Amino acid sequence: MVIQVTAAIFFQDGKYLICQRAYDDTLPLLWEFPGGKAEDGETLEQCIIRECQEELGVDIKVCGEVGKTNYPHGSSDLEFTFFSAEIIGGTLTTIVHEKINWVPAENLKDYTFCPADVEIVEKLVNKKPT
Repeated sequence: MVIQVTAAIFFQDGKYLICQRAYDDTLPLLWEFPGGKAEDGETLEQCIIRECQEELGVDIKVCGEVGKTNYPHGSSDLEFTFFSAEIIGGTLTTIVHEKINWVPAENLKDYTFCPADVEIVEKLVNKKPT
């Protein structure tokens, strides 16, 4: 079974937003891009908008797809879709995460990320400025 998961890549003032998972969650204290599992009947864009409202207290604008990764989880496969996004309202809050940090691309490697995020981190670290 494939479970659809979304994550948001926020880039602002030369830094990316990363979140540290809660100590009592799966993959405790690892870093990730915020997001979560799609609910029945929900598009991936609707999912990431809802997840950012629930987890971070912000309204977002989805700007486009950044990439996809897959991660085995028990008897299921998690298919992650990463979206670039902008915060357009609300107040960034640690509702479900331990910490939230804004980090320059070159410093992303200083954090231990969830396995599903590692490929995207590599992509962002190696991205050439335009």
